[in-house]
Amino acid sequence: MKFIGALAFVMACATSYSQSCCCTGAGANYSILPNLNHHVIGLRASYKSLYSEMRSLNPENNGRVSTQHLNTFELLGRFNLTDRLQLTAFVPYHFITQSQSNSTAHVNGLGDMSLLFQYQLLNPLTCTGKKTKHQLRLGIGTKLPFGKFDMDKQQLFTTTLQTGTGSVDFMGSAIYTFRFNDFGFNSAATYRINTANTHQYRFGDKLQLLQSFFYTIPIKEVVLMPTVGFNYEYQLLNSFRQQKLTYTGGQFVNAQVGFDIYYKSFAFTSSVSPALMNQLNWSGENKNRYGFEAGVFYNFKTKTN
Repeated sequence: MKFIGALAFVMACATSYSQSCCCTGAGANYSILPNLNHHVIGLRASYKSLYSEMRSLNPENNGRVSTQHLNTFELLGRFNLTDRLQLTAFVPYHFITQSQSNSTAHVNGLGDMSLLFQYQLLNPLTCTGKKTKHQLRLGIGTKLPFGKFDMDKQQLFTTTLQTGTGSVDFMGSAIYTFRFNDFGFNSAATYRINTANTHQYRFGDKLQLLQSFFYTIPIKEVVLMPTVGFNYEYQLLNSFRQQKLTYTGGQFVNAQVGFDIYYKSFAFTSSVSPALMNQLNWSGENKNRYGFEAGVFYNFKTKTN
């Protein structure tokens, strides 16, 4: 079986707020690399656990812990437009639960749709020697406000109970893959420029960096690939009516450990991402705890490609 790539995820986890403070919305983006000359369709399921501790002058509320559970099912389609240009579409559906000591709230619905165009600046895993291969892809894309975003009469909202941001956003990405024999690494960077939504709320721009290392184990028609790495995210300040909100934004780091299986035209992926660092601009914002992912993908060719 010919294996010519690796699987990389560039993830964005949510940060939010308790009481009257606003922070960032949630999103996710990743890029699948095997069999670049094939079209791909797939489904990914993910779970994220977050928590926050309320800071209030009211003794009854101070220290109250709130937990959030974000379950997302995402449909992916990747299509080759030319030999080097690809279009990938992401359509998520969210199931969100927020729990406190005396109440539980549930929200579910369609999330924001993303479109990503990627150009292969280097040929797919171009050979620089008999044992060494590498590849570079650059991308631009947009996020469309298909999900729901609401604010109440006091202009407040809870980020984790929103299925969308209500804004049209733009992103740029770069993915570099290097492989020597069965070892390799994948480096990815994404920057998202957010715009203000109809409520005049603008989520801060977001930078994401992913570094992962992989090892391929071919067994007849099956290829096993364990991976390990980390994901870093930096969130700029949000703004409301063009006023910066200094209690929003921050940065965090997650570890990532994964195991993928490739068999013929199918790819089965899984990973776990425990939090290593939460450094937020306000102690009441949601902090990452851990996350899980699993996906199944099918690659195929048409008569024209």
